[in-house]
This record gives sequence, structure tokens and C-alpha cells, in this order.
Amino acid sequence: MGDRKQSSQGFEKRIVEDYSFEVFWKDDITASVTVQGDKVKVIRYIRHPLKQLFADDIMTRYQLNRILEMRCWDREREDIDEILACLGLKEYNPYEIVKKTHGVSWNDYIWFRFPGETLTGKDVLVREKDVPGNNRE
Repeated sequence: MGDRKQSSQGFEKRIVEDYSFEVFWKDDITASVTVQGDKVKVIRYIRHPLKQLFADDIMTRYQLNRILEMRCWDREREDIDEILACLGLKEYNPYEIVKKTHGVSWNDYIWFRFPGETLTGKDVLVREKDVPGNNRE
């Protein structure tokens, strides 16, 4: 119950709602992640160690948050407040950051897609020339 706010009428809505997202390597789906309560379920479609962020199929929100934080800027950066402001964020929250950045890193081709999005690798990846079907050079 640590993720619920208490009010005079009892417990209100969760501070962080349940959510889900898909993980890709370029345009290949590598995992689906579902967060419900304090449990996280991962369906891994590929087990290649360079293309897969997740070692386990079940984890806690804390463990997932640590993985998401690996896809973010260092929270101790001198200019982190400016970066967050550019994203429209007031605090360092790895989940909110990766919702904006899709967890993209220059170091690999992993990225996240959230429900309702129709993005592909060429829409989000920064090393464009390495993404199949991308002619933006």
C-alpha cells in the first residue's frame, strides 16, 4: 500500500498508476511489460543479452524503476533541472522521463513504445542510418 495516498476518507488513487509498454530493438519487439500493483510481469520474446533489458519475467516496481533509470540521464547532472524543464517535468522520475524520451540511448537500439503510440524505430532512434527503411540522411 506504499503507493497510495491516504486521505480523510481512506485511500485515494495510486500515486503511480498501473501501466504497460513494449520494448523494441530497432523494429523488433523484444518484450512486453505490464505493471500491476507492486508486481511487474515481463514477457520476453527474445533472450539475446544485447537486445534484452530484462533478466527475469517477474520483478518489483523498484527493480523496474532501476532499469528505467538506466535509460535516463544521471540524476546528479549539473544541468538536470534544465533538461527536466525542457521535457515539461518538475522532478526526476524515470518512468515519466522514458515516456518522453522512449528510453532511447546512443549506445544501442533499444526503445520503448507506450499504448496508443504507432511509432517505429525510425521515428525515435538517434542513429538513423542504422535503422532499416530510414532515408533521412
